[in-house]
Amino acid sequence: MNPIATKGALGLAASTAVAGTVGMAVKFSGQEKPRSIKDLLWQHKPEKRLLFKRYLDKEDGSQPEWKEAWKKYRTNYKDSERDPLGLLTKPVDLNDANAPSNFMESCESLFKKEVHNIKSDRYQLADNYCTRLTSVADLVWESNRKVLAKGNDGNSSEWKGLWKKYIEANLGKDTGKDEWQVFEKKWESTSDQEAATDKFRSKCESESLVKTGSRSHASYQKVIDYCSVPR
Repeated sequence: MNPIATKGALGLAASTAVAGTVGMAVKFSGQEKPRSIKDLLWQHKPEKRLLFKRYLDKEDGSQPEWKEAWKKYRTNYKDSERDPLGLLTKPVDLNDANAPSNFMESCESLFKKEVHNIKSDRYQLADNYCTRLTSVADLVWESNRKVLAKGNDGNSSEWKGLWKKYIEANLGKDTGKDEWQVFEKKWESTSDQEAATDKFRSKCESESLVKTGSRSHASYQKVIDYCSVPR
Protein backbone atom coordinates (compact mmCIF):
# COMPACT_ATOMS: atom_id res chain seq x y z
CA MET A 1 0.00 0.00 0.00
CA ASN A 2 1.20 3.50 -0.80
CA PRO A 3 2.93 4.78 2.39
CA ILE A 4 1.49 8.25 1.87
CA ALA A 5 -2.01 6.81 1.60
CA THR A 6 -1.37 4.68 4.67
CA LYS A 7 -0.22 7.71 6.63
CA GLY A 8 -3.29 9.65 5.52
CA ALA A 9 -5.61 6.83 6.54
CA LEU A 10 -4.00 6.59 9.95
CA GLY A 11 -4.26 10.34 10.38
CA LEU A 12 -7.95 10.27 9.45
CA ALA A 13 -8.60 7.44 11.89
CA ALA A 14 -6.82 9.31 14.66
CA SER A 15 -8.75 12.49 13.89
CA THR A 16 -12.03 10.59 13.93
CA ALA A 17 -11.16 8.98 17.25
CA VAL A 18 -10.29 12.35 18.78
CA ALA A 19 -13.45 13.94 17.41
CA GLY A 20 -15.50 11.08 18.81
CA THR A 21 -13.87 11.43 22.19
CA VAL A 22 -14.50 15.18 22.22
CA GLY A 23 -18.09 14.60 21.16
CA MET A 24 -18.62 12.12 23.98
CA ALA A 25 -17.04 14.51 26.44
CA VAL A 26 -19.29 17.35 25.31
CA LYS A 27 -22.33 15.09 25.50
CA PHE A 28 -21.35 13.85 28.93
CA SER A 29 -20.68 17.38 30.07
CA GLY A 30 -24.06 18.46 28.78
CA GLN A 31 -25.80 15.70 30.71
CA GLU A 32 -24.04 16.60 33.92
CA LYS A 33 -24.50 20.35 33.76
CA PRO A 34 -26.65 21.42 36.73
CA ARG A 35 -30.05 22.93 35.98
CA SER A 36 -32.66 24.52 38.19
CA ILE A 37 -35.40 22.26 39.48
CA LYS A 38 -37.88 24.75 38.04
CA ASP A 39 -36.51 24.21 34.51
CA LEU A 40 -36.37 20.44 34.89
CA LEU A 41 -39.97 20.25 36.09
CA TRP A 42 -41.07 22.43 33.19
CA GLN A 43 -39.31 20.11 30.73
CA HIS A 44 -40.18 16.73 32.21
CA LYS A 45 -43.58 17.30 33.81
CA PRO A 46 -45.91 19.10 31.36
CA GLU A 47 -48.85 17.70 33.31
CA LYS A 48 -47.76 19.63 36.41
CA ARG A 49 -47.21 23.25 37.43
CA LEU A 50 -45.20 24.74 40.28
CA LEU A 51 -47.10 25.69 43.42
CA PHE A 52 -46.31 29.22 44.54
CA LYS A 53 -47.30 30.89 47.78
CA ARG A 54 -49.55 33.42 46.06
CA TYR A 55 -51.37 30.85 43.94
CA LEU A 56 -54.93 32.04 43.23
CA ASP A 57 -54.02 35.37 44.86
CA LYS A 58 -54.00 33.89 48.36
CA GLU A 59 -51.11 33.66 50.80
CA ASP A 60 -52.65 31.72 53.69
CA GLY A 61 -52.15 28.21 52.30
CA SER A 62 -55.90 27.58 52.19
CA GLN A 63 -55.92 26.65 48.52
CA PRO A 64 -56.96 22.99 48.10
CA GLU A 65 -53.75 22.21 46.23
CA TRP A 66 -51.58 23.59 49.02
CA LYS A 67 -53.57 21.84 51.74
CA GLU A 68 -53.31 18.56 49.84
CA ALA A 69 -49.55 18.93 49.38
CA TRP A 70 -49.03 19.72 53.07
CA LYS A 71 -51.21 16.76 54.13
CA LYS A 72 -49.24 14.47 51.82
CA TYR A 73 -45.90 15.64 53.23
CA ARG A 74 -47.00 15.15 56.84
CA THR A 75 -48.51 11.74 56.11
CA ASN A 76 -45.43 10.42 54.34
CA TYR A 77 -42.97 11.54 57.03
CA LYS A 78 -45.00 11.20 60.22
CA ASP A 79 -43.38 7.86 61.14
CA SER A 80 -40.03 8.52 59.54
CA GLU A 81 -36.80 9.72 61.07
CA ARG A 82 -36.43 11.88 57.97
CA ASP A 83 -37.96 15.32 57.59
CA PRO A 84 -36.30 16.73 54.43
CA LEU A 85 -37.67 20.23 54.89
CA GLY A 86 -37.17 20.29 58.66
CA LEU A 87 -40.74 21.38 59.39
CA LEU A 88 -42.39 18.63 61.45
CA THR A 89 -42.91 18.38 65.18
CA LYS A 90 -43.55 14.88 66.56
CA PRO A 91 -46.12 13.55 67.03
CA VAL A 92 -47.29 14.84 63.66
CA ASP A 93 -50.81 16.28 63.53
CA LEU A 94 -52.67 15.06 60.43
CA ASN A 95 -55.82 17.12 60.94
CA ASP A 96 -57.03 19.27 58.06
CA ALA A 97 -54.91 22.42 58.00
CA ASN A 98 -53.71 25.19 55.74
CA ALA A 99 -50.17 24.85 54.46
CA PRO A 100 -47.89 26.95 56.70
CA SER A 101 -45.76 29.73 55.28
CA ASN A 102 -42.49 27.91 55.96
CA PHE A 103 -43.67 24.92 53.89
CA MET A 104 -44.67 27.12 50.95
CA GLU A 105 -41.45 29.12 51.19
CA SER A 106 -39.42 25.90 51.30
CA CYS A 107 -41.02 24.85 48.03
CA GLU A 108 -40.18 28.15 46.35
CA SER A 109 -36.62 27.83 47.59
CA LEU A 110 -36.39 24.33 46.13
CA PHE A 111 -37.41 25.55 42.67
CA LYS A 112 -34.27 27.69 42.51
CA LYS A 113 -31.89 24.89 43.47
CA GLU A 114 -29.74 23.39 40.73
CA VAL A 115 -29.40 19.63 40.38
CA HIS A 116 -27.82 17.32 37.82
CA ASN A 117 -30.89 15.28 36.87
CA ILE A 118 -34.43 14.30 37.79
CA LYS A 119 -33.19 11.48 40.04
CA SER A 120 -31.97 14.06 42.53
CA ASP A 121 -33.58 13.87 45.98
CA ARG A 122 -34.30 17.59 45.85
CA TYR A 123 -36.00 17.28 42.47
CA GLN A 124 -38.13 14.38 43.72
CA LEU A 125 -39.06 16.39 46.81
CA ALA A 126 -40.23 19.33 44.71
CA ASP A 127 -42.07 17.08 42.27
CA ASN A 128 -43.93 15.22 45.03
CA TYR A 129 -44.83 18.05 47.40
CA CYS A 130 -44.56 21.39 45.59
CA THR A 131 -46.54 20.93 42.39
CA ARG A 132 -50.14 20.80 41.27
CA LEU A 133 -51.78 19.29 38.22
CA THR A 134 -51.85 21.48 35.12
CA SER A 135 -55.30 22.77 34.19
CA VAL A 136 -56.79 23.94 30.92
CA ALA A 137 -56.76 27.47 32.37
CA ASP A 138 -52.97 27.22 32.75
CA LEU A 139 -52.54 26.24 29.11
CA VAL A 140 -54.85 29.04 27.98
CA TRP A 141 -52.83 31.58 30.00
CA GLU A 142 -49.60 30.31 28.50
CA SER A 143 -51.15 30.87 25.06
CA ASN A 144 -51.40 34.61 25.85
CA ARG A 145 -55.11 34.39 26.54
CA LYS A 146 -57.19 34.11 29.71
CA VAL A 147 -60.39 32.35 30.63
CA LEU A 148 -63.13 34.90 31.10
CA ALA A 149 -64.37 34.93 34.70
CA LYS A 150 -67.94 33.67 35.04
CA GLY A 151 -69.16 36.79 36.83
CA ASN A 152 -72.73 37.43 37.93
CA ASP A 153 -74.22 37.71 34.45
CA GLY A 154 -73.34 37.33 30.80
CA ASN A 155 -74.08 40.89 29.70
CA SER A 156 -70.52 42.05 29.07
CA SER A 157 -69.52 42.57 25.45
CA GLU A 158 -66.88 39.85 25.87
CA TRP A 159 -69.36 37.26 27.10
CA LYS A 160 -71.88 38.20 24.44
CA GLY A 161 -69.23 37.79 21.77
CA LEU A 162 -68.18 34.36 23.04
CA TRP A 163 -71.79 33.20 23.36
CA LYS A 164 -72.49 34.34 19.81
CA LYS A 165 -69.47 32.40 18.58
CA TYR A 166 -70.70 29.25 20.33
CA ILE A 167 -74.20 29.62 18.93
CA GLU A 168 -72.87 30.16 15.40
CA ALA A 169 -70.87 26.94 15.68
CA ASN A 170 -74.02 25.07 16.72
CA LEU A 171 -76.77 26.70 14.65
CA GLY A 172 -79.71 24.48 13.82
CA LYS A 173 -78.96 21.93 16.52
CA ASP A 174 -81.79 20.79 18.75
CA THR A 175 -81.77 21.22 22.52
CA GLY A 176 -79.22 18.86 24.03
CA LYS A 177 -77.53 18.25 20.68
CA ASP A 178 -75.05 21.16 20.80
CA GLU A 179 -71.40 20.55 21.73
CA TRP A 180 -71.77 21.21 25.43
CA GLN A 181 -75.51 20.52 25.72
CA VAL A 182 -76.17 23.97 27.12
CA PHE A 183 -78.84 25.08 24.63
CA GLU A 184 -82.25 25.73 26.11
CA LYS A 185 -83.72 26.18 22.65
CA LYS A 186 -82.86 25.58 19.01
CA TRP A 187 -80.97 28.54 17.53
CA GLU A 188 -81.48 29.42 13.86
CA SER A 189 -79.71 32.79 14.09
CA THR A 190 -78.06 35.04 16.66
CA SER A 191 -76.87 38.58 17.29
CA ASP A 192 -74.32 40.50 19.34
CA GLN A 193 -77.00 41.35 21.89
CA GLU A 194 -77.62 37.87 23.32
CA ALA A 195 -76.40 37.62 26.92
CA ALA A 196 -74.38 34.49 27.67
CA THR A 197 -76.47 32.10 29.74
CA ASP A 198 -75.50 30.94 33.21
CA LYS A 199 -75.31 27.37 31.96
CA PHE A 200 -72.83 28.32 29.23
CA ARG A 201 -70.65 30.38 31.58
CA SER A 202 -70.67 27.59 34.17
CA LYS A 203 -69.59 25.14 31.49
CA CYS A 204 -66.71 27.42 30.55
CA GLU A 205 -65.67 27.53 34.18
CA SER A 206 -65.79 23.75 34.69
CA GLU A 207 -64.00 23.00 31.41
CA SER A 208 -61.22 25.44 32.30
CA LEU A 209 -60.55 23.43 35.47
CA VAL A 210 -60.07 20.14 33.63
CA LYS A 211 -56.63 18.72 34.42
CA THR A 212 -54.40 18.16 31.41
CA GLY A 213 -50.96 19.12 30.17
CA SER A 214 -51.86 18.64 26.50
CA ARG A 215 -52.99 21.34 24.09
CA SER A 216 -54.57 18.66 21.94
CA HIS A 217 -57.09 17.93 24.70
CA ALA A 218 -60.68 18.65 23.59
CA SER A 219 -61.38 20.84 26.62
CA TYR A 220 -58.42 23.10 25.84
CA GLN A 221 -59.52 23.55 22.23
CA LYS A 222 -63.07 24.45 23.20
CA VAL A 223 -62.12 26.77 26.07
CA ILE A 224 -59.73 28.64 23.77
CA ASP A 225 -62.50 29.03 21.19
CA TYR A 226 -65.52 29.77 23.38
CA CYS A 227 -64.34 30.98 26.78
CA SER A 228 -61.14 32.99 26.40
CA VAL A 229 -60.06 36.51 25.49
CA PRO A 230 -56.62 38.06 24.85
CA ARG A 231 -54.71 39.07 27.97
